[in-house]
Amino acid sequence: MINEVAERNILLKRFLMVGYGLSEADVEAFVKIIRSNNGKDVDSIAEELGISKSRASLILKRLSDAGLVSKQKSSGSKGGRPKYIYNVDKSEVIEKMKIRASELCSDLSGIISGL
Repeated sequence: MINEVAERNILLKRFLMVGYGLSEADVEAFVKIIRSNNGKDVDSIAEELGISKSRASLILKRLSDAGLVSKQKSSGSKGGRPKYIYNVDKSEVIEKMKIRASELCSDLSGIISGL
């Protein structure tokens, strides 16, 4: 059972890397956000992954550009730069990922047929 879960997690990570052009760090950040109930900000992602805030910002931008996370201004921001919280709408992202997986399988099937 544990091996099956581990294999499924590896397969999902590979899909995200191939299907969306994400790095391993990008995928780790996505997993942290999707498992979070209240979303994550740049500071928490940087701390949890042990990376700089600027790298965390780049990762979150990539995830946002890929349509996997959305960002909202934090209601607690007071003056200065606004703070953003990154969230995942699970049902929406699951549907996007299903469509992307179907497209990739179709593309791969065409490539294989052309061998």
